[in-house]
Amino acid sequence: MKLKKANAILGLFAILILLAHAGYQTVAYIMFIYNPLVTRLLGWITVAVVSVHAILGMSMLAFVHDGGSVAAYPGMNRRTILQRASAIGIMVMLVLHIKAYDILRSGTPGLVAAELIQLLFFSFIFIHIGTSFTNAFVTLGLLGDMDKKKKIDRVVWVICAVLWAVTVFVVGKTYIALAAMY
Repeated sequence: MKLKKANAILGLFAILILLAHAGYQTVAYIMFIYNPLVTRLLGWITVAVVSVHAILGMSMLAFVHDGGSVAAYPGMNRRTILQRASAIGIMVMLVLHIKAYDILRSGTPGLVAAELIQLLFFSFIFIHIGTSFTNAFVTLGLLGDMDKKKKIDRVVWVICAVLWAVTVFVVGKTYIALAAMY
């Protein structure tokens, strides 16, 4: 249980640092400014925290057998399936997300590819947050009322949807402007 609680804390910290990174980048894109030190520092801190969270989570699934059989009751485990699938999506798309600007600079096909990469990456991020946020508080023993959990989940999903839409719109618009410069 200690590993599960440690991973829940790491997950919450990952959400916090991810929102700081995404928030800074969104503002930087809106203002059309670029500070490579801040961008890279927030990005690499985010990668480090998320990587430790992912490694710990995968270790618990593989070695502690904390995963259970999700396939046995897929209807009841929809959230868990989404949570794990989005985690895999994040890991797969992370390198492409980091390289999206370089891909963007390769012309019109690059613009389309970079836009698609970012759309998928942000989708996986916000799906993972939406399926994981309240679970962390349950794991930490800070949320036991399942009716309250469902209400908080609805609010978190709305916030994630809004943040996803803003992020996709701002990044998409900025990428189009950047592509026009090349």
